[in-house]
Amino acid sequence: MTPTSEDLLAEATRLHSAADFKKCMKAAEKARKKFQKEGRVDRAIEALRIMGDCVVNTHELKKAEKLYNKLLEEGLSISNKWYQAAAYWGLGQVSFRKMDYRNAAKLFEKGLELAKSVADKWYTAWNALGLALALRGLARLTEAKPLLQEAMALFKELGQSSAQSWAEKAVKEIGGEMEVESDTADEIRIWLCPLCGSKFKENQVSSLKSGKTTTCDYCGTTAG
Repeated sequence: MTPTSEDLLAEATRLHSAADFKKCMKAAEKARKKFQKEGRVDRAIEALRIMGDCVVNTHELKKAEKLYNKLLEEGLSISNKWYQAAAYWGLGQVSFRKMDYRNAAKLFEKGLELAKSVADKWYTAWNALGLALALRGLARLTEAKPLLQEAMALFKELGQSSAQSWAEKAVKEIGGEMEVESDTADEIRIWLCPLCGSKFKENQVSSLKSGKTTTCDYCGTTAG
């Protein structure tokens, strides 16, 4: 039996949870095409969201940026702030993985505002975490800490134990860091994993500074 569009989307969601991002992308892409043929715009956009989340996890940043910009465009076309919040989170991730903390902070902040405007806990939590980590990377620690605490509480409520532990870890580490405020544009003070916020080691920072990628020892996320 030929799988339906919903079957394909469910399979993509399962594969994403299993971190099989290559297969997830293929299933989500097939689902999107089927939804488009069926004229189901909202479900086609959901498939697009999953496509973006798969690609950013395989560190195909140019492709991810293109998909999230498309998600933002389509979210705007149907006046859906939830998809817009999702798109800004994804675009924030792209900038963060390029170690552009300043731009990432701006994008996560937009996503956070949109998520809060529709009382969505999921993207409020993820955008709050992203914004907090970007601010921490810029050594704006007093601004980062309450956002981490907000994200931590929401992740606990949502049953996202891994994300909750990342936020908790970052809060503890901030307590031992000396805050150094800087007005210097684009200056990176602390080199962090874009997903869990763990500090990169000196050899990893050297790789990033030389334009190479590195992988977080804590959660396996690629940056650079």
